Amino acid sequence: ASDGRRGLVSSTRLGGDWVLAESEQLAPACTAEEVLRAYLTGSLQKEWNADKVSRVAFSRAASPERGRYYRQDIELRSVRVIRSRTGPMSYSQTISVDKVGGRHYCALVRLDPDCPATARKPFEALSVYVGLQQVGPDVRIYAAGVFRVNRRVVPNLVVFDASGIAGDMAGKGTLWLAGHFERRRVAAAAAAVAREARGGAGGAA
Repeated sequence: ASDGRRGLVSSTRLGGDWVLAESEQLAPACTAEEVLRAYLTGSLQKEWNADKVSRVAFSRAASPERGRYYRQDIELRSVRVIRSRTGPMSYSQTISVDKVGGRHYCALVRLDPDCPATARKPFEALSVYVGLQQVGPDVRIYAAGVFRVNRRVVPNLVVFDASGIAGDMAGKGTLWLAGHFERRRVAAAAAAVAREARGGAGGAA
């Protein structure tokens, strides 16, 4: 994509207000732990989604039912839908993370019903699985989730494809990870070339 995102995303309308969204990408030259750390960095999420996100914050939390987890507080910018605007939207998500084997991770993302949210938010419910699989020097990132579209935000019109809205948001929520690590890889390669050039020049002198 022109904004640096790399990967594939698809969405399928399941019936009613429910949508299935999937994405897959390959983050180069990194570890699964580094990808997880980047995903849980609010400044990076805001940087890569600046057109839609005004604030992202993460905190650690715990409860008897969920155990230890991360809470993600999100504030979205007002967006135009058909002929009106949504106004600013805010909600919170829980992110439960498990380590699989020695090098892989999986995460489960859900709306947090215990935190305040605006009546207008993109989804009434969501449940997203994210898998981080180390493949040699790279990390395969696969995400699949089901979303219940909020009809106070997305009108129930035949001509308006709610699955497209869900797919766009799901894709933009994660596909920046591959782009982020590709930028890091390119910067590291350029730095290595520069160091080699400086070393060669010093040797010649």
